[in-house]
Amino acid sequence: VDDAIERLGMGRFQLMVLASAGLCFAADAMQLLMLSFLGVVLRKEWDLTTDETAFITSILFIGAIFGTLFLGPIADKKGRKPVFLLAGSIISIFGLAVAFCTTYWSLLSVLFVVGFGVGGLTVPFDILAECIPSHSRGKNLLVIEYFWTIGVLYVVMVAYLALGEGGPDQDTW
Repeated sequence: VDDAIERLGMGRFQLMVLASAGLCFAADAMQLLMLSFLGVVLRKEWDLTTDETAFITSILFIGAIFGTLFLGPIADKKGRKPVFLLAGSIISIFGLAVAFCTTYWSLLSVLFVVGFGVGGLTVPFDILAECIPSHSRGKNLLVIEYFWTIGVLYVVMVAYLALGEGGPDQDTW
């Protein structure tokens, strides 16, 4: 572990911030990609139109716009750590609530709130950029993108295991 820390040019604190921010990026990736699989399943289960299915993903981005516009300035005024914790809590709680949605409109409402929390995920990236020494900042800000990739691969693996090779309806894939 100490060799890895030394190669990254950071201390333990910066590595913890990198891991925290990275896990947020992985969660963001998992949430976004999960919606593509969820949309296909719900289209069949809830007899949704193409537009309704597309709006399932769109509502998350709409929430993220509002979250970024609201949480970013709050982080500048009240501090990044409280907003980081708030965004993480919103994503965790409402991300779990997605599993309990039984109607299209309840799903859209919950996904909007999840998106609002996702809008706050710019804050951990800012914290990371501020904590890393300038000589290793570029390299380590790039490392965080590996977390996104890991999150995407995780969702694909889980979807494959849960839905099977052809998904809920082989004709829709």
